[in-house]
Amino acid sequence: MQSKPRSFVLRKGRITSAQQDALTNLWSTYVLEDTSDKLDLKAVFKNNNPVVADIGFGSGETLLHFAKNNPHKNFLGIEVYLSGIGSSLSKAGLNDLSNLRIINKDAEIVFKENISVKSLEGVILFYPDPWPKRKHHKRRIVQEDFLDLINSSLMPRGFFYCKTDWEDYAKHISKVFESVGGWNKNSITDLEISYQEIPSTSYERKALKEGRLLNNLIYKKFI
Repeated sequence: MQSKPRSFVLRKGRITSAQQDALTNLWSTYVLEDTSDKLDLKAVFKNNNPVVADIGFGSGETLLHFAKNNPHKNFLGIEVYLSGIGSSLSKAGLNDLSNLRIINKDAEIVFKENISVKSLEGVILFYPDPWPKRKHHKRRIVQEDFLDLINSSLMPRGFFYCKTDWEDYAKHISKVFESVGGWNKNSITDLEISYQEIPSTSYERKALKEGRLLNNLIYKKFI
């Protein structure tokens, strides 16, 4: 059977000197190495606080906001691009964040190989690649198999919070959730206030300027 194509294209983007300095000096502090087995998240963070995973966090604007403003929670960022990791490490170091760790790996592999059953309070996926051309829709990360992995990783009533500025992708995500079952659709007000009050990112401002609407898709796992 042919495997599903990756939901991203790994391009060699430019890494600034500040990003490289952060990658060199802070990698061992924040980035998890040797992630070949299931993670013991209590050991990783050295506490029993709830853990939220942020998939494809980009430059880390939202991830760092969450970690800084929710010291009673832990955040696991998953990102394949080193430039974004470098930017995030720099900000994490400046704020001396102890509740943040990062994995430099394909999120689908992370959830298959590293995330234990019922170990996460929530999963965040903001602005995944929409792959707008019909022939590329199979590359979209939100598919039935992926939602099964997310469902397995979440505690009862755990949440999945997705944002997209592509209306067609929002409809696709809704259809996939309807097809797999096991989820309740929620609104933004059903989440904790800290997830409702998020500063606008540079990407969001650009999307709005170009006339695209921002879609919030929030689902909670059945008990």
